[in-house]
Amino acid sequence: MSSTQEVGAAADEADQGAEVVAAPVALAVEPEEDLGAVSCREKQRILICGHSMVFWAAHQARRTRIGSQLGLSDWARVEWQGRRGLRWPGLLPLLFGRRSGLPPHVLVIHLGGNDLGLMQGRALSLQVKQDLQFILRRWPGVLIIWSAMLPRRVWREALHRPAIERARMKANRAIQKALGEGLGIYLPHPRIRATFADLYRGDGVHLSASGNEVFLDDLRQGLRLALSHLWGARA
Repeated sequence: MSSTQEVGAAADEADQGAEVVAAPVALAVEPEEDLGAVSCREKQRILICGHSMVFWAAHQARRTRIGSQLGLSDWARVEWQGRRGLRWPGLLPLLFGRRSGLPPHVLVIHLGGNDLGLMQGRALSLQVKQDLQFILRRWPGVLIIWSAMLPRRVWREALHRPAIERARMKANRAIQKALGEGLGIYLPHPRIRATFADLYRGDGVHLSASGNEVFLDDLRQGLRLALSHLWGARA
């Protein structure tokens, strides 16, 4: 599977079939079992950025067994940039500010949910595509992973929840299509659904501890596949 293909195994949520993705692909190299194969390779820098979902996921990861490196420390160095309340226009300043440092090998973006309700889903997806193209021009060779916008039980900026849910799914699909044209990898979260109340905090927006556990597992599996691709484990 190439970097332009999506990562995952199911529809995003309750509208089953709306965001169908390819079946999971097993890694050809497992770092826990083949340290000799990875020890000779340069560690990859992974940057995970986004709004409060990333902020709280990083907070929980530090408290778990796999830690903030998501169990990938033999392969990579994982860095987190979660900004609570971040909206899409803040992404490029976040990435290319004065302290941006060296470009990452892998860039994971989880963003856009805070913009729904303030702008149309189509306008958001077009802006996302344009900015991803800009990132690739500034950082040639970076592998972009789009972490799909999650459903919410409560949309603070919306008067009609079903309408904004439809906008979210359409935007995710449009971005998935753009990624398939060479911009990067699509990472869905099929196990996180608004109907699963235990995955959310009482505010209906942020993930609970169990929700973050699923979210972190999705990130880890997607990153393992991305690292396998970068290292040509299938060659």
